[in-house]
Amino acid sequence: MNEDRARIRDALDVFAARRKGHALAAAIGFPQLACLEIAIVISELATNILKYGVRGEIAMRRTEAPGRGVGIELVAEDEGPPLASFATALLDGHEDSGPIDPARQVGRGGIGAGLGAILRMSDEFEYLPGPGRKSFRATRYLRRPRRAQTSDGVP
Repeated sequence: MNEDRARIRDALDVFAARRKGHALAAAIGFPQLACLEIAIVISELATNILKYGVRGEIAMRRTEAPGRGVGIELVAEDEGPPLASFATALLDGHEDSGPIDPARQVGRGGIGAGLGAILRMSDEFEYLPGPGRKSFRATRYLRRPRRAQTSDGVP
């Protein structure tokens, strides 16, 4: 299987990763709206690497699963601390440790909706913590199943 990788070191790398992912999604056969949603997922994954990791990369590849068909798999990995709670981080207006104080909204560089957006625009989404590193895997299929699920069963 052909795989493309995007190193994420600075803000310009986010745009390069988006472009690579959009092109791969289009080559797989996703319609334009789905290509744009996949680009948003890549942006969220990449900006999280910049905000919370030391350095990282996103691997992108065509995938095929029995019963699901053809899709695109995105794996974002960075060197950095694990999440306190993946389930909490998925909630809009929250970070991994709980609700975001509205007084901090402006200066923190986001409203705490990124992981939830990834969940909504993906068909599968999982968090894979490891010692001194963490990964997120998001998959989107051409034929979308009824509802996205995380690895811990959170819809």
